[in-house]
Parts: sequence; structure tokens; C-alpha cells
Amino acid sequence: MLLLGRKLALEKVAAFLLEMDKRLAQTGMIALPMHRRDIADYLGLTLETVSRELSHLRDEGVLEFSETSQRQITLRNRERLQKLDK
Repeated sequence: MLLLGRKLALEKVAAFLLEMDKRLAQTGMIALPMHRRDIADYLGLTLETVSRELSHLRDEGVLEFSETSQRQITLRNRERLQKLDK
């Protein structure tokens, strides 16, 4: 996470998700501790960019949102996410 300023938006979101996976994953699900706006502020991105990149990762099958909450995420393909986190 040290070089977030040099990463593309998708790479920043991937790095964030991997870090949260290390810290918060229980039974394969990440309960994000903050809203997308807060994630965007933390990563130096806009809310729309974070939402777009999360949707892109969902569409690519890398992650899945819980049916009950958009803040609960299951990582379906950690290997692919790690490749994005250059």
C-alpha cells in the first residue's frame, strides 16, 4: 500500500481488498469496515471510480457481493486480484 499514488484505480482497489481480506476475512467473506465514499477518500479516488472498479471486479468474477449488503464481499479469485496488485 506504500505506492498507492503510482497505481491505477483498479490496482488501488485490488490492493485495498487484499489488505482487508488479510485483516477481516471470516469464513471467506469480508465485511468492509467503511462505506465506498470512505474507501474512495482513503485511496485518493472518487466514489464513482471505486464503485465502477468494484462492479468491474464483480463482472469479471473476481468478487461477489452479498445479497443482503454491498459491504459484504466474497473474494472468488484471489490469485487474479493479486496479479492486479502490482
